Amino acid sequence: MLRQALFAGLLIGCANPRPGEPQRPIHRVTLPVAQAPVAQTPTAPPIAAPVAKQAAVAEPPKVAPPSPYPDDIKSVTFTTSAIVYVSPSTAAERAGVVSPHTRAAAVDARLAGDGCARRWIAIAPRGWVCESVLAPSHEPPTAAAPASLHDDDEPQLGVYGAVYGSDVVAYATRADAAANENGKPLGRATSVRAAGATTIDGKRYWITSDGALIDASSIAQMAPSRFHGVALDDGSLAIAWVHRHDKPSAPAELRDADGAVSGEAGPRARVAVREVSADGTRVRITDSDWIARADLRMPALAAPPTGTAATDKWLDIDLDDQVLVAYEGTRPVYATLVSTGRSDHATPEEIAHVGSKLRVADMVSTKHDVYSVADVPWTMYYDNNFALHTSYWHDGFGDVRSHGCVNLAPRDARALYGWSSPDVPPGWVAVYNTAASPGSLVRIHSHRVPNPAPKSTL
Repeated sequence: MLRQALFAGLLIGCANPRPGEPQRPIHRVTLPVAQAPVAQTPTAPPIAAPVAKQAAVAEPPKVAPPSPYPDDIKSVTFTTSAIVYVSPSTAAERAGVVSPHTRAAAVDARLAGDGCARRWIAIAPRGWVCESVLAPSHEPPTAAAPASLHDDDEPQLGVYGAVYGSDVVAYATRADAAANENGKPLGRATSVRAAGATTIDGKRYWITSDGALIDASSIAQMAPSRFHGVALDDGSLAIAWVHRHDKPSAPAELRDADGAVSGEAGPRARVAVREVSADGTRVRITDSDWIARADLRMPALAAPPTGTAATDKWLDIDLDDQVLVAYEGTRPVYATLVSTGRSDHATPEEIAHVGSKLRVADMVSTKHDVYSVADVPWTMYYDNNFALHTSYWHDGFGDVRSHGCVNLAPRDARALYGWSSPDVPPGWVAVYNTAASPGSLVRIHSHRVPNPAPKSTL
């Protein structure tokens, strides 16, 4: 129930209410007034009037705020999932959600009030939490796992399955399953993640991540894609992926300079771009082998959106070539293939900030194409319902096939989730962009709309 409450409004519509920014206090300093010169009597010898000196204004010492706990307390532990607020009030903007057992450094405190019966505690790296969900700890804060675009380990996603067949139901209890009563009907486009398995009256059931019981014979286990993109250490975009224009799953022909067939390249093979022919129809990928440009998914260097700083992280998505390139300023740092929306669920061309990042999200649609997709890892919403997210249910990256979102292979989603802004502190299962911590820009374009208009999500 707590999970549902914390993520209410994010599963179908991800537009979060954002109350007005808290007013910043105005600091006024009254400067001392210089004294007037001392008047001299007529009989006194003339003397120079002393020059009055203005008293110097002492600057407050630059010290860290006092710790709200004794020196032997190294951190505070979250006793339950809790919301972190930008300022000490439950009416304030949300900074994120932290999972139980996470430890964070406590750096300041405020008196109870504004929705908190105990003190408000400021935690590092940002935000305020009501002390009622915290416990002092002698352990150091939870260490951050290094975020890297070079992470070669396969993600440990767990076990996922697709529900198939008609009249499949989910039971809330073992008694309901045994009696075949009170089952909740499941749609055909339903996927679930296993939390375990059990046997009831000789029949095996999946225990799903939300605690439901589903007949295991009605679930086909999935094998998430092992495809992934590449970190661009040298800042070069001279790469492409083989994607035969008429049959993407088949190898593509290679030809020599005279046009004779010289070999073939397998589907989605990554190749180096050595040269592009003058007419743009062929690409040389080795010393002697050429391939049709139409048989490649090839990224192109893009200029940063207006106002992008030299170190700003942003994402460029080309709907025509189905490629994503991550940039830091003008320098490309990662490239991969994606799957965007089909023609009947087209991904809109636009520029928007990443508005929220969820470690795991459920995705549900009750309109048109009804579906229910459980526990989608590394989800980054950038425009209400539109998101970049893991797609564990297909391996068609490089082709359009989504309902409008930008589908990523698991390793790509994990890498970009950790790399992009806003940053995700250790133990945080959701972060939201704020005026002080805006999300990375996402720029989505096509030949039809090469220069999309910005859309504010702050």
